[in-house]
Amino acid sequence: MYNTESISDDEEEILVYAEFEDSVKFDKYNSIHVLGIDTKNPVIQLDDTFFTGTYENPLGTYMFFEGDPLPCSSDPLFDKLSEKNLKYLCKTRKFINVQHAYVTPKDDRQEQEHQQEEKSSESDNIQPADFKSIQDALEKFKKDWEENSKKE
Repeated sequence: MYNTESISDDEEEILVYAEFEDSVKFDKYNSIHVLGIDTKNPVIQLDDTFFTGTYENPLGTYMFFEGDPLPCSSDPLFDKLSEKNLKYLCKTRKFINVQHAYVTPKDDRQEQEHQQEEKSSESDNIQPADFKSIQDALEKFKKDWEENSKKE
């Protein structure tokens, strides 16, 4: 049942439609955890099975319905009720496409590449420039330009 009473004034509840690439039977899982729902790639954990998702723009609006145990008709004489009746619950434009995630152990080569990437990103840190005047900055950049063009 959709319940908004438990939401405080400083919180906002947003319904998200998640579509799994593989068919998933949620009844067989004991626990469901959603990690990083506010990130670009949320992770959904069903017991020991992991799924990764990506947000996509839907073509329309996703509407949610629930079974209506007491359907009513405005004109019972002419309106025939179907066997299964639904009532509107809510709607959303948030859509996550979810795929099964496979975890593979890192080998030594991948670890070394990762460490090299970290070192190169540390050396690429750019320090803020501190010049007393525009003329000082122009002279510094001109000197650096001449040195770099001599190296090439």
